[in-house]
Amino acid sequence: MMTKENKKAKKTVTKPFMRKRNLEITRRKILLIAFETFFKQGFQGTSMDDLVKKTTLSKGAFYHQFSTKLELGYAVVEEVISPMILDRWIVPLDAYEDPIAGILFLMQQNIGNTPPALLRYGCPLNNLIQEMSPVDNGFKRRLTGALNLWIRGLENHLLRAKMSGLIQPHVDVTEAAHFIVMAHEGFYGIIKGLAKPKIFPILMASMQDYFEHIRKW
Repeated sequence: MMTKENKKAKKTVTKPFMRKRNLEITRRKILLIAFETFFKQGFQGTSMDDLVKKTTLSKGAFYHQFSTKLELGYAVVEEVISPMILDRWIVPLDAYEDPIAGILFLMQQNIGNTPPALLRYGCPLNNLIQEMSPVDNGFKRRLTGALNLWIRGLENHLLRAKMSGLIQPHVDVTEAAHFIVMAHEGFYGIIKGLAKPKIFPILMASMQDYFEHIRKW
């Protein structure tokens, strides 16, 4: 049987926990709404009022989480985009004995199979790099960190492929990782700029040719 003291202690412990949990849920909701809006409208084309209206929150509750748009933008890079890079482009490669096959599959899945209505907006990371890196050092530092996270992840998998004898010994895996990330971002940029998602197979064939060149047969 629970005594009054035990009930009081449980209530004291539960309330702060629930409050913290609710704040975390609210923060995540704001971040995801901001990510999608920045993706489609651009960071500079979005106001805090735009974002508040997309939530069911009061201005007070919203600004309690993020007092400025810059603070929110930084958090989107660190808490949404960077983890998304790992989830979409790096972690799935763990399942492949041949990372090259995995990289090509992920390119097809994450770019080639993306609906044209979504692909026309480009890449969230690339969009922010183009828009914000030249004008804000805080964004530049965080976006550079996200790019380096991607490059280092690919470099590790390419090194694994090299040590397994799947890539020629002379190949510099650091240079290869940089090239692959640049190719990914270039694909998004070309498709967005030309508004031609159907051009992807041509770009994909070029990437396949590159991997054929560095493979060890």
